[in-house]
Order: sequence, then C-alpha cells, then structure tokens
Amino acid sequence: MSKIVNHAERRLEIADACLAVVSRAGLSGATTREIAKEAGVSHGIIAHYFNSKNDILRAALQRSYQQLAERIDANLNGLSGTEALRQAIHDALPNDEEGRIGEQIELAFWAYGLGNHDIAEERWRSYTEWRRALELLIRGAQAEQHLSAPDPSLIAETIICTLDGLGAQVALYPDRISSDRMFAIMDATLAGFGFVTDNDH
Repeated sequence: MSKIVNHAERRLEIADACLAVVSRAGLSGATTREIAKEAGVSHGIIAHYFNSKNDILRAALQRSYQQLAERIDANLNGLSGTEALRQAIHDALPNDEEGRIGEQIELAFWAYGLGNHDIAEERWRSYTEWRRALELLIRGAQAEQHLSAPDPSLIAETIICTLDGLGAQVALYPDRISSDRMFAIMDATLAGFGFVTDNDH
C-alpha cells in the first residue's frame, strides 16, 4: 500500500529543499531538477505540487519568513514591554550559522525580486506583516515607559532598515561583524528612540 502524503507537508518539504539549494548554489542554481534532487523526489513530483519554478520560489520565501516568525514568537513567551521588543529584535539578527544562511537566502531573493513581480510582491507582503508586528511591540514598550513619540511606524521602519543593513553585511562579510556588535547597534537604535534597555545579553 502506498504511503499517503499530506499535500501541505510535501509542499513544505519542497520549499525547504529549495531554500537549501539557494543557500548552497544561489538562485541561478536553484533549478527544479536540483530542488527535486535535494528533496529526494522526482521532477514529476515537483510538477504535481507546484505550477512553476516561480511558484516554488515564492513558497520558499514564505517558508523562510515563517521560520523566522516562529523563532521570534517562541522566545516572547512571558515577555512584555521593552523586554519583548528587544528580544524580538535580537532574535531577528543573524547571530549564528542558521541566521547567516538565512540572510544569504534573503539577499539572493532581494536581487531576484528586482525583475520578478511575484517575488517582489511576496517580499512586500512579508515586510508589511513584520512592520505591523514590530509596531505592536513598540506600542507596548512605549506604554510601559510612558513614551508618546515618535510614531511607532517610523521606529519600526528604522529598525527594519537597520536589521536589513546588518543582514546584508553578515551575508556578504560574515567574519567582519560580531554578534555583540550587532546587539550593541540595535540597543543603541532603541536608546535613540528613548527606550531604556538592559545591556546584558
């Protein structure tokens, strides 16, 4: 009797395989044949679950953001205010090998999105969700510390731009910026907006 495969699970497996190929060979090397090989399935199976390579790449990008969001959410249990905001920001930093690989994948998708509307739209959707989540944390931190300004959306966009810049540096020059340096940069960013943080990591 053949094994029953959950459709959603198989799509996730293929998306994970795509991310693995992108991290190793870049988007130019992420052919459907290589993705199928990484996933341990036939090329025909790939075609059964995805309509095109673009469809696979979009699912892989969604998967990458999902994994980051899950990692951040898992570490926010029991935290609130500035502590929760700071924890989420630190968790978004590429301070280990997994994070570095994630940033390399992200950078590859940035470049690909310049000429691909679907990928650009997916990046914008995820950016919007991340900004909204940060705004909620920022509002909580502002309420805790009795801060009325600046606008949470301005703070969120500043944080995201700083995180993106650090991520690009880590992706391209992994040995040139330490985790402690990245934490210090983000803590200084928070301090610039009036948030008092504990500098112990």
